[in-house]
Amino acid sequence: MFSLWASSCFVYCVGLIFSLVGVLPDVSSVFYFIASYLLLVGFLRLDGGSTKSNIRRWARVIPTAGVAVIVLMAVFTQYHQAFASAAIAVVFLLCFRVFNASQNHVLPGLRRFFRAVLAVHAAVMACQSVTLAYNEWAQLGSVTQSFTGGSIAAHIALCITTSVLLPFILVTQQKLKWETLANIDELTGIFGRRAFIRQANERLAKEDAMSCSLMVIDIDHFKTINDEYGHPTGDSVLKVIASELHSELDDSHIIGRLGGEEFAILVSDESKLEAFKLADVLRKKIETLEIKEGNASVSVTISIGMTFSTSIEDTWHSLFNRADTELYNAKSRGRNQISPRLQIVA
Repeated sequence: MFSLWASSCFVYCVGLIFSLVGVLPDVSSVFYFIASYLLLVGFLRLDGGSTKSNIRRWARVIPTAGVAVIVLMAVFTQYHQAFASAAIAVVFLLCFRVFNASQNHVLPGLRRFFRAVLAVHAAVMACQSVTLAYNEWAQLGSVTQSFTGGSIAAHIALCITTSVLLPFILVTQQKLKWETLANIDELTGIFGRRAFIRQANERLAKEDAMSCSLMVIDIDHFKTINDEYGHPTGDSVLKVIASELHSELDDSHIIGRLGGEEFAILVSDESKLEAFKLADVLRKKIETLEIKEGNASVSVTISIGMTFSTSIEDTWHSLFNRADTELYNAKSRGRNQISPRLQIVA
């Protein structure tokens, strides 16, 4: 994307040079159009594939058709500049549509401002196209010259604004992408180990740490699933279980994948009985699942080790060590159960 942005700036500058020097001034319109098109290609790459297919089809046709018509009009008519402005307006309108459809997590205020810049740019170029066409048709150069000069100045100002904002958006986008990769487990879409531990420690550092409970959850006989059905099926099992566990939690709960087939959930502001009830709901829900992958149908169970914060000095490590011991006890007693045992009221 940076290379396309830089190429767009370079091509636009080449067009300005041709226009200022006066050597083949009509060629400058082609360079301006190509510079705008390079921005469109960059936006299409930035949006992560969320743009509709019809816009992408238009994007493939525009460069060849646009350049060809601009050149033909420069040879045979006096309306090539008007058409070039119209073509650039269409390109910026498509840029607006692509950036509007993009699901990338750019700062909302910045997104709205940048969309407004693209929309205004398209409108300015459309007005410039109409003015230039009318100017050529009515031969009113002196009457419309000031308006045309103003629209060109606005076009240059908007190009500069786009050139300044776009790198900032790209940097922000890349930063958010790396943060997501660092925090979110790619397979399951929940927190990875490091992000979960960081979130847990932050929660435990608060004054209400005494009300925190930790569940360490392990999928029973997961190695057998991988050996019997293959790792793709094992991956599907992990994704489904992570999704099912997460769907039963609210915003006060934190869930993460610790690695392999092991998950953890930190529960806040709930009593021991409520935490055990939640654990039993999770266990029963997974027990009733039938996960289908291709021709395979897999049933799984989970074992849960639980512990509770007993001191304001409790950390992730102290809680995890106790919960991990309870998980071992749950597995040694036959799996598909919660440890320590507690009578759950129906």
